[in-house]
Amino acid sequence: MIDQDFQKALQQQDINLLAKVPKSDLHNHAEMGSRLQFMEEWVGQAIIRPPQKMEKFSDFEDYLEQAFKKFIHKPGYFEYTKTANFKQAQSDGVKVLQISLDTRFFEGPDGNCRTKIEIIQKAHRLTAPDVYFVPQLGLQRNHDLKKLFYEAEKLLDTGYFRSIDLYGDELCGDIESYIPIYRKAKKQKIVLTAHVGEYGTADAVKKTVEILELDQVQHGIAASESEEVMYWLADNQILLNVCPTSNVMLCRVPSMAEHPIRTLHEHGVRISINTDDMMVFNQSVSQEYLNLYNAGVLGIGALDDIRQNGLRTFEEQ
Repeated sequence: MIDQDFQKALQQQDINLLAKVPKSDLHNHAEMGSRLQFMEEWVGQAIIRPPQKMEKFSDFEDYLEQAFKKFIHKPGYFEYTKTANFKQAQSDGVKVLQISLDTRFFEGPDGNCRTKIEIIQKAHRLTAPDVYFVPQLGLQRNHDLKKLFYEAEKLLDTGYFRSIDLYGDELCGDIESYIPIYRKAKKQKIVLTAHVGEYGTADAVKKTVEILELDQVQHGIAASESEEVMYWLADNQILLNVCPTSNVMLCRVPSMAEHPIRTLHEHGVRISINTDDMMVFNQSVSQEYLNLYNAGVLGIGALDDIRQNGLRTFEEQ
């Protein structure tokens, strides 16, 4: 049955009511997971706005470098960004939150890793204790592989992380290189996730899921190019964590109205709707639902099915 508040909020264009409806955000990069205005208040200055269209992945990386790199080493950055992330989730009715935490932010001796984990735990406890939080270990593809494995193994050994994700330029490197760390993560029975099918192909989605034995795919929209792959994803209950505005601004789809999420849903693929990097794309989960509804991509029933997919995901793990 469709949630009545969800239906009313979409029909009446009521973003405040929509923000009260329970939802998930399963594709969220911690450093970029809140409003840009929150960061500006903290640093005390305006931050460059992103281009509305970034045609190449390098354009996106260049923007991040230009806008944010100078703040990364500011004292309190790690703690502030995590607190802001939880505040944003709390304000938008997000009840299940999976945040990707890059291994590079845990550099240092084991004690430093524990300290950073304690900072995240405190931010969660004090800011959004009712949010079901899934800490996700983030692996950057362009990081030195030997160093990445060292960091990832050390962090997995803490037993803190409940999910793992590989991100960055998906056209870079060999996916098989990451098999050892994914096998270690699988032994710990955590959720296996990776970015694929944002810039790559439908076949790349299927290949990556098979090689790394994934439970979830971040993006995965290229699967819409192949009925065979879509039906395979549906049969294997692989969840695609889709970020509509990100896909539009990064020129992966021409417009919101032409987003392939409808095709994926109609082929039975499990989907969730998410923010990706909110400081860049400036859309909450609630706004993403409203955007898809207003663009005529999906009806209320389909959107509510997708909303409930995200909420149920970690009940099934």
